Amino acid sequence: MTSSTPDAPTHGRFRRWLGHLALPLVVLAWVLCVVAPTWYQAARACFANYDLGIYVQAFARISFADPNPWLSGRQAFIFNDHFDPVLWLAQPLTEVLPAMWAAMVAESLFVLLALVPLFWLHARGLLSRASTVLAAGLLLMSVGAVDALKYPIHPTTWSVLPWVLAGVAFHFRRNGLLMVALVLLFSCKEEFAFVGVMLAVALWLRGDRRYAVGVLVLSVVWLAWVYGLRPRLWGHTQDHVERLGRGLEEGWLHYLWLRVEPSQLSRMGTLLVALMPLILWTWRERLKPDWAWLLVLLPLLGIRFLGMAWRFHYVAPLMAAALMGFLPVMRSRRPPAWVLVSTFALLITTNENNLRSAWRTMVTPLEFPARCPDEPERMASIARGVELLTRERQSPVLIGGNFVALLADRDEIFALGSPQPPEGRVFEWVMVEKPPRGEIWTLTAERVRELIAIWRQDVGAQVIIDDPYVFMAKGRFTARD
Repeated sequence: MTSSTPDAPTHGRFRRWLGHLALPLVVLAWVLCVVAPTWYQAARACFANYDLGIYVQAFARISFADPNPWLSGRQAFIFNDHFDPVLWLAQPLTEVLPAMWAAMVAESLFVLLALVPLFWLHARGLLSRASTVLAAGLLLMSVGAVDALKYPIHPTTWSVLPWVLAGVAFHFRRNGLLMVALVLLFSCKEEFAFVGVMLAVALWLRGDRRYAVGVLVLSVVWLAWVYGLRPRLWGHTQDHVERLGRGLEEGWLHYLWLRVEPSQLSRMGTLLVALMPLILWTWRERLKPDWAWLLVLLPLLGIRFLGMAWRFHYVAPLMAAALMGFLPVMRSRRPPAWVLVSTFALLITTNENNLRSAWRTMVTPLEFPARCPDEPERMASIARGVELLTRERQSPVLIGGNFVALLADRDEIFALGSPQPPEGRVFEWVMVEKPPRGEIWTLTAERVRELIAIWRQDVGAQVIIDDPYVFMAKGRFTARD
């Protein structure tokens, strides 16, 4: 008689194989659903000058001979805009890759390498496989992380790696590694030095007072350089603090309403929801996250709340920082299956729009995104214009923002809709996509059509390309006609 009892050894082998494959499957899902569609869109000139064009031009120009290069597309020196010297760590990639691809690869690597400290803990038996898979899923596939990678590129997204390094170093009292991680973190964006101040408080509270003083000194010196000495020594710096006060001119009630209106609360809630199974399990089991570490969230949350910055690269660090507060919980106890299943279910549902966008990008490239379809005629027209402007390297050129990354190693490139020289500029070349194609932010489609009509009729203009996709001409043009 054949037994109906499940084959226990077979079931056990299946669970072991599932355990071994879970982590590679998370990474594979991230590559296929996030990295590949974003890279494919970059190859099709889908992204505006902000921020891909800005940082690609920085990658193309930064060198020991020119450590703080002028970015014509941004009309600013790169480190007078944001102070993010972490770019120097990725700059060697430009020796083997075009600047745009060096930047794209660097961003993905910084996020992927954030898993290495977790792998190290798992290999040493300090973190269970379930905890490692859970942390990897939250780091790679939370809606904040996905949104950040879909908006390339910015070193704020790169901060995921130093956040995880700092969290591991803090919990394991590796104070030397903690200092290295903080320098790397501060190098990603000037706001992170405020985090160092709160981390000094956390170290003081747990009794590491000597290191608390060291972290506090590092943070204060960094802040003094960024906000005090840098403008005095390097000249005008971009005022990114201004956005924290937007709406205040209309009164405090209006100011606060802008920050707690339903759309803002919805974004905050969407970012938080994937952590709810972990939070619920921690509460039910009466486990304790590291409350001292969670103090580091206060500057991040405050800046994002005041600046209404709950999208794109702004939110990538939040999940990494919050997750490190739960590292002691995941170390002490293996999360049950219901936590893993519900967390990954929430990661899928909160990313529904992102996953749909990724699917359409890869499966229907002739239709989606509509602004940058992978039509052979469109791509051939763009390639023709880029090739010509690459040969004609010295003359000033006004281009659509989505072409900046493709021409980043060329001198005298200016992005339509981005800041222009205050004295005005006459351009020898113009090249833009015709709406509805092309990424024309910050202009409207109507304004771009008006400009094309003016340029086409300009006396002496030599029209090079004027097909359904691209307008390109040589002559004497301005951006404010």
